[in-house]
Amino acid sequence: MPRKSARPTITYPLCVRHLKPRKDVRLRNFFLCNGCSSLWTKEAFDGNAPLYTGEAVEGYCLLCNRVRKDVRMRTWFLCDICARVAGSIGRNHVAEQAIIEFWKTSINPRYPHLELKQNDISALLPRRDTDVSAEGPIDFLVTDTQSSRVVLGIENKTGRSAIYDMSQFQLDISDCDAITNDMRKLNVPAYVIHAQVLEKWQPPTLGFEIIGLWWSDVYQMAENFKSVSMRRDEMRGAAYFSKRAFQQIETFADQLMGKSGLALVQRFRKDGIPQLYQIP
Repeated sequence: MPRKSARPTITYPLCVRHLKPRKDVRLRNFFLCNGCSSLWTKEAFDGNAPLYTGEAVEGYCLLCNRVRKDVRMRTWFLCDICARVAGSIGRNHVAEQAIIEFWKTSINPRYPHLELKQNDISALLPRRDTDVSAEGPIDFLVTDTQSSRVVLGIENKTGRSAIYDMSQFQLDISDCDAITNDMRKLNVPAYVIHAQVLEKWQPPTLGFEIIGLWWSDVYQMAENFKSVSMRRDEMRGAAYFSKRAFQQIETFADQLMGKSGLALVQRFRKDGIPQLYQIP
């Protein structure tokens, strides 16, 4: 009988963020300025410089979102997940700045003692298979400068869609767990702000711009929970909520305070930490 031929040994490229070969690793291209390219090389890719650097063009840096004359196409080997995350960091930066600006113009004039600070600035960091995604810190903390105590947390979720265009709002289970973990650790309630950020183009580059903000809180989210399912692209759980949990950002300042202080803090003292989702 003829002998069966041995299967060929296939070596897949190394994802420079995972530092492991993966089947879905491909060459990925990003238009970055020199500073942002060096930042990713050093902080995210274990010192692995771009495999290719193109000619300088005038356009947007994908990461810092500034128009520069020396943006160049940089190429690394990345898997599907890491390529998606890398492409989203600049979008998240725009959302973070929009929330900071909203707080400065709409909240500080009425409540100057409530100070907003970033607690987790979006950055592309190394990814290891042993990472525990639910340990990420909440994005913003609000401190009452009169008591010098942290009183609120705010989680930022960024996407291309407006709340009113969605059929339902999606939040990864790992993100739900991270919010709950920080509420327990800090003993404060949390808001969720959705930022709609769209692309703006200067071919061959792209940048981002803020379109709108909407807000919810952990109690409204829990009350509008609908279901849990698996995300097909990453095979991890996501919780789905009715979009009725969210309101226009213009209503936030008016509902921030209750009769005897911060409205959400009052409910937190009464009801404790809500269960954001339920797995059947």
